[in-house]
Amino acid sequence: MAARVLAIRGPVIVGNALVRLPTRREGTWLESLAAALGVTLGRGAYPLRFAIVDVTADEMIVETTLVHFEPDDCHAAVLGVSELHDPRRKRFQSDPFCVVQVVPTGIGCEFGGFAGDACPATNLLAATADVLVAHPNAVNASELNEMADNVLYVEGKSLDDFLLGHVGLLAVGRNRVGTFVDPTGRDYLDDVESTLDAARATAGIDCGLYTVLREELGVRIEWSAAGCAVGTVLHHEAILEAVTLLLAEGAQAVGGVSVIHGVTAEMFARHQRGEIPNPSGGVEAIITHLISKIFRVPTAHAPLPYYRDIKSRGAHNARAAAEFISTPHYFCVLKGLARAPRLVPLSSLADADGPVLTVDNVAAIIVPASCLGGLPALVGEFSDIPVVAVRENATVLKVTNDKMRMGNVIEVDSYLEAAGVLVALRDGISLESLRRPLRRARRVEPQ
Repeated sequence: MAARVLAIRGPVIVGNALVRLPTRREGTWLESLAAALGVTLGRGAYPLRFAIVDVTADEMIVETTLVHFEPDDCHAAVLGVSELHDPRRKRFQSDPFCVVQVVPTGIGCEFGGFAGDACPATNLLAATADVLVAHPNAVNASELNEMADNVLYVEGKSLDDFLLGHVGLLAVGRNRVGTFVDPTGRDYLDDVESTLDAARATAGIDCGLYTVLREELGVRIEWSAAGCAVGTVLHHEAILEAVTLLLAEGAQAVGGVSVIHGVTAEMFARHQRGEIPNPSGGVEAIITHLISKIFRVPTAHAPLPYYRDIKSRGAHNARAAAEFISTPHYFCVLKGLARAPRLVPLSSLADADGPVLTVDNVAAIIVPASCLGGLPALVGEFSDIPVVAVRENATVLKVTNDKMRMGNVIEVDSYLEAAGVLVALRDGISLESLRRPLRRARRVEPQ
């Protein structure tokens, strides 16, 4: 199916596509996907987001968000480099012991499908590691962000490129955070300013810089054929202009708030009951992925209120409670970006030195068991990194290891069990020795 391209002003055009590609025949899933997707897209198209959302005997079904660009576009040089088509394989296991926790947005995760409800699981996993890399969806909760001290807050696109070996992570004490505001939400500008001032006055966060975009973003939710929350953004060039301005004014990380259109009362009620994913999650990722790719700075996003008329104030799912205690939902972003690691572009893994973390540090990747078609799981197979697949974190997808058949996947029932696996990996305890029956040693003979 061809992408539905959104006509916008400026050099970048983004659209969503469902692509059917030949299934893996040899090599890894990552290599097969990269080769097939590259042939299908051709030149002038960059896959900003992508995931295998189903697999049959003959084909893999891939959902992707595409950025189309012309050779003379101002961002063509950046968009012409596809990390997917040049993955760097992990070379060895390096200290410190690093774990990656992935809770995809827009797919209705049982843990992480609501504001911040995956944070306790994230902190549990962090307790087993020297460093845990997580993306905003795993810990953001309106005014709350309770991630542990050893959690690195890394936007999803940057996390993908970290795993692909194109980006290193450099932990820093503090970032100066700049903010862009969708002018559709001018009625809430006082709330945004109060959040910035409160963060400065109470948490000491350097976040006193913001700008209002020159035109409304036109952020609207959509649903994919697989039932995932995606979306469209009409005026991407306004975001790129604003980020350029904020960085020129000294910002080292960029957050944004915008009004998300298209969420109905019925839709939100169904989300509250756990029947469908959070409608706004997918389109927020499009905004931050684009910033990550173009500028290589820490970034995250929060929705300005769309709930005044559609959110019931009565009884609701306890996991969603954080969504009801804030107007701009933005303080969690400020807390995350204030201490997010700097992104270090790498021409090769050998370029990294000193305290820069790379995929060579990644000892395990934790994902829901039903979404093994996302890039983190595919990188795990490519680089022979253990992928701990948690069954308890159910999603709307059914891309399990029964379909993917990857040899590096360790399936567990819960995050409690996942933490035990990580402790064993950290301390060099054979997982086989912790299971029964224990098989006898196997003798091999020379050919």
